[in-house]
Amino acid sequence: MFCFLAFALLVQTSLGSPLEKRATDYGTFQVDCKGSENACNNACYYIRCLAPNDPDNNKITYVGTGHADNDRNRIESGCQVNNPQGSSICRAFPFSQAFSNKLATDWQCDEWPPALSQQPAFGQKAVANSLRCMPGADNGSLGGKLGGFATKTHRMVRDDFFRVDFLAKIASADQNLVPFCVRQGATMCQPIGPGDRTQFQMTSKAISGGKVSSPYNDPNAGSNDNKYHIARTPYDNLYQCSVEFTRTGNATFNQIKLFDWENKEHRPQRGCALNNNGDSCDVPGLPQPLRLKRLGFFGTAVGFEYAPGTPMSNINQFDWDSDMVGTGRGPWTDPSTDPNRNPGRFCKVTPGSAASTENFDCWFPCYKKATGLP
Repeated sequence: MFCFLAFALLVQTSLGSPLEKRATDYGTFQVDCKGSENACNNACYYIRCLAPNDPDNNKITYVGTGHADNDRNRIESGCQVNNPQGSSICRAFPFSQAFSNKLATDWQCDEWPPALSQQPAFGQKAVANSLRCMPGADNGSLGGKLGGFATKTHRMVRDDFFRVDFLAKIASADQNLVPFCVRQGATMCQPIGPGDRTQFQMTSKAISGGKVSSPYNDPNAGSNDNKYHIARTPYDNLYQCSVEFTRTGNATFNQIKLFDWENKEHRPQRGCALNNNGDSCDVPGLPQPLRLKRLGFFGTAVGFEYAPGTPMSNINQFDWDSDMVGTGRGPWTDPSTDPNRNPGRFCKVTPGSAASTENFDCWFPCYKKATGLP
């Protein structure tokens, strides 16, 4: 009896516990990208452009059903932040303005590698996740297909793994929406068009839960916000600038204050007299001029363009008007007791202290330098 037990223990020690499940390789999932084009395009960008030499760039090692790693991975990718409140980066100024459809109110952040795949912390990643803002339906479509393969087609548990093939069925997708999957040769990883800002990455995360302040990069809040830049470009991290001024009557725009990427104040020597609808003036003080444009009479919207010129000819270029509403925590976020507050507005517009005056406070994306380079 003693010899039998000793032999059993020897076998168990050599081969591992019979109760210990070894990770199972579930082969390759050929995903159909129809309805998931934006998310597939983002995955292809990581696989073919950001980490082409990583043999596991399309491998998913499953985190397990309901595992806390899902939420952690979203934070470590940069898609999600928990401070000062839980939010998608695609629903936070200035990134929802620059990296997304600026007027979208329901877009989400997609990451590759995806949240259901085991990943190291941000600081330990050889290549940061590829991030892209997109409609929630598109984002959820690919996530549902990957999750379905893991939990419905199969019954995967933590540490099981599979690979994803985005090309086998790519013909069913809208080819115009998956350029990073279908392009070949030297143009494979080039931006979709001039000034394309859709593919981005997190470059810095100082707070464990991630952070995007309002205003962004506020020295009073410690300037320890997450940082992001457009992937595979020479451009620096994106920041936020702002402008304050008073409009008096139809034509006078004065008491102008500009705030740069560090929220440092700059005051131009004079205001603007815009006597006719359509008139504009360029206000100096930031790395690029800020153009104010009179769109109508007193009480109507005012137009703005930072780095004015041909659209997207400069990476700083951004245009908007004071009535625009997107998604984020803008200058009209606080106080919560204000019945007129609207956090999604790019500008806060309130009556001035004198008759026929309005006060404007607007936030917009910008870079440290005129070129956008470090």
